[in-house]
Amino acid sequence: MKILKLGNITIEADEVRTRKFYEKQSGFTCKCSDCTNYVSKVPYIQTLLNGIDIELGIDLSRDVGQGMDELIPHDYEGYHLYLIPYYVIGGCYHNGEELDKEQSGPIWSSTRRAEYKLTDDLSLLVINTSGDIEMDTAENVLTIWFEFKAS
Repeated sequence: MKILKLGNITIEADEVRTRKFYEKQSGFTCKCSDCTNYVSKVPYIQTLLNGIDIELGIDLSRDVGQGMDELIPHDYEGYHLYLIPYYVIGGCYHNGEELDKEQSGPIWSSTRRAEYKLTDDLSLLVINTSGDIEMDTAENVLTIWFEFKAS
C-alpha cells in the first residue's frame, strides 16, 4: 500500500492491484480528434504528474472502460479542457476524514470530493466510488478525474 499526500489529501493506494487492473484494459481506441489529441499529450501529463501516476498504479494510456466513464472534452475560447477518469484501488482522506462513498446518478452537485491543483494545466478531483465501480474484487475504489487544459 502506497500513501500519497497532496496538500490536505491523503490517498492510500494499492498500486500493485491497480496496475494489474490497467494491464487488462485497452488503450484509448477512439480515433476522434479529442481522444487522439489527449493521447498525444500523455507524455506531457506524465511530466506534470512527476510520478504520481506511477505511485498510484495508473497507466495513463489505458481507458478505464466502464459505462459512461470516458474522456470528456470541453471546448473553451483558446483551450480545450479534458476530463479523464482513472480508477485506483484504495481510500482517500480529505482534511483527515475519509471521503463518503458515492453512487452514480446526478452526483456532481452534492458529491463530497477532494480536489488538488498540480499546475495551471492539471488538477485532480478524487471521488470515493466504492460499491459503484467494479474493479477486480476491490472493496474500495477511487475515481480520480484528471482535469487537463490543452491548447
